[in-house]
Formats: sequence, C-alpha cells, structure tokens
Amino acid sequence: MAACASVLVLAGLVAAFAGAVGADRAADRATAAPRSGTADAPATPEPAPAPEPAPAEARIPDAVSATSLALLPGWRTVPSQDVVEVPPGRFEGATILQRGAGTVVLVGLADPARVSPRAAPVPDPAQDGALDEALDAEARRLADAYADLLAPGADTAALTDNAEAIAELPTRTSVREVEGGGLDGALVRVSTLAAPGRTVAVLAVARPAPDIDAEGDAADALVRSLRLEPAP
Repeated sequence: MAACASVLVLAGLVAAFAGAVGADRAADRATAAPRSGTADAPATPEPAPAPEPAPAEARIPDAVSATSLALLPGWRTVPSQDVVEVPPGRFEGATILQRGAGTVVLVGLADPARVSPRAAPVPDPAQDGALDEALDAEARRLADAYADLLAPGADTAALTDNAEAIAELPTRTSVREVEGGGLDGALVRVSTLAAPGRTVAVLAVARPAPDIDAEGDAADALVRSLRLEPAP
C-alpha cells in the first residue's frame, strides 16, 4: 500500500509540475512583445496569399465537325457509340459525352444532301431563307426520328422549335418529349448549325429520371458550349 501511495503522490507531482510549466508558457506568450510595431500597437497582419488562378476550361475537340465542347462537371467522354441511342455509324467519328447513366450529347455532321454546307463565313442574304428552312426541317426530322428510335410507335410532344444561335452560327433547334411506354418522359434535342463548309448536327438525349428537367438543362448547357474551331 505504501508503494501505491508513493506512486500516486509522484504522479500528482508530475501533473502539477506539467500544469505549472504550461501556465508559465501561456503567460510568456501573453506578455511577449508583438513581432512588428510597438508594444502599444497590434502586430501587422501578414498579407493573405494570392488566390490561385482558375484552371483553363477543358474542351473536347471533334476533328470531323471542327468543333469542340466544354467538358463540364459531371460529364465524361465516351469512346464508343454503343451508349448512344442512334444506329451505329450514324455519325462516323463523332464526339460523345455522357452524364450519368442516361444523358448523352453527340456531335457530328448532318447529311449534306439534306442541308447544303454553308459556303462562306459571311451569310449570303440571298440564301438565308433557303438555309434557314433546310436547317429547321433537318432539326425537326432528326428530333422526331430519334424520339421514334427511342420508343417506336410512342407519341411525341413538340416542346420547342427555336432559332437561337449556337457558336454564333445560323441554328435551328427542336426538342421532343417521348410520351408513353418505358421511355415516357425522355427528352430528345437536336440542333443543326450551318458552319462554313459543313452543317453540324448536335443530338442530346436525356432518359427518364426523377431529375429529368435538370438532366435536360445540363444537356442544353453542354450543347450551347459548342464552339467552331479552325478546320483541320
């Protein structure tokens, strides 16, 4: 018992000594003179580090159509066309980006037999009307065709048909929604753009999901990130 008591007394002394040392150090820090300035003035704060520059926007080029898309958060490149709801080879060598399990954006060239390539960067007023009609007809045709491909025989609702420019090029966009069947609510969006020497078609498909509106908005944002690049 005497040995145990000695151990306890020794432990108490060690703890008391450690506490005293800690208190002395805290007092020294409290009474120490500031690193800069006078004893009556607060220390001069060190300047905050400069913010790091934002990383450059990642873009995915498409050599066939001479365009590029921004690789926005949540999107990834897909090397195969198997994930896209289009016949194999429909857009040979196309760029494909996917978000989640059911939202896909594909870029390729439209059929030149349906929409003649735009010959020059500067629009020709004499040809504007015919070009606009061809772009509009091809966008609607592709949107309806892909909606039918997703759900053969299902009805489709025309959500929008507009002429809002993408990449500062003459553009026609059509959006269709599948109604009925296992793909009820799927969104199909097609934009046709008249670029110099080629007509670009951009297909976006968003499969039914609880957040289908968000998926559709994400696909739309990705499509509108498209830029015309120098011809290869």
